[in-house]
Amino acid sequence: MRTPEQRCTRTPPLMSGLRSALAVMAVAIALPAMAQEARLGPYVGATIGKPDWKADSVGGISGDSSGTGVKAYGGWRMTKHFGAELSAVRLGRLSGPLGNAKAEGVGLDAVGYLPLGTDWTAFGRAGVAQVKTKVPGASDRNTAPKIGAGVQYQLSPTVALRGEAERYRVDAFGSKSNTDMYSLGAQFSF
Repeated sequence: MRTPEQRCTRTPPLMSGLRSALAVMAVAIALPAMAQEARLGPYVGATIGKPDWKADSVGGISGDSSGTGVKAYGGWRMTKHFGAELSAVRLGRLSGPLGNAKAEGVGLDAVGYLPLGTDWTAFGRAGVAQVKTKVPGASDRNTAPKIGAGVQYQLSPTVALRGEAERYRVDAFGSKSNTDMYSLGAQFSF
């Protein structure tokens, strides 16, 4: 049996429940402050991925998509929902018995962002790319539209991981085709 002093120091169940509820509310209020929101301003990044050439033939070369695609980019996030990006890209190659067709280029995109939660953001892009396509003994350039979409996970205010799909229009040697690139990468903000 408890002494009168022990009975007086015991916390009533209502007070204990109130303390627990206040602790839960404090954590719930603090969580948004701990969210990793992307910084506005300049950023750079790189992705690596798998290009998929949709052409049957480019400059007399026909075969299968192969190789690795890479992209280096820099941009400026002007608002929470809008930015602009400049990129340099290599789109792998189309390999066949007569050789390889390779494509590389530069692009300029307007990028729209849609926050999905504390650390996730969806983005879409539309812009233009100048692509140089090379086959053995010849090359051709074109400027055409490009589009893309992806998601980004913010690891910290300055570092994010990115996954995206892009479509480049490649008009070379009288052939019009699309080349898709599916890639993963990292982005660093300043």
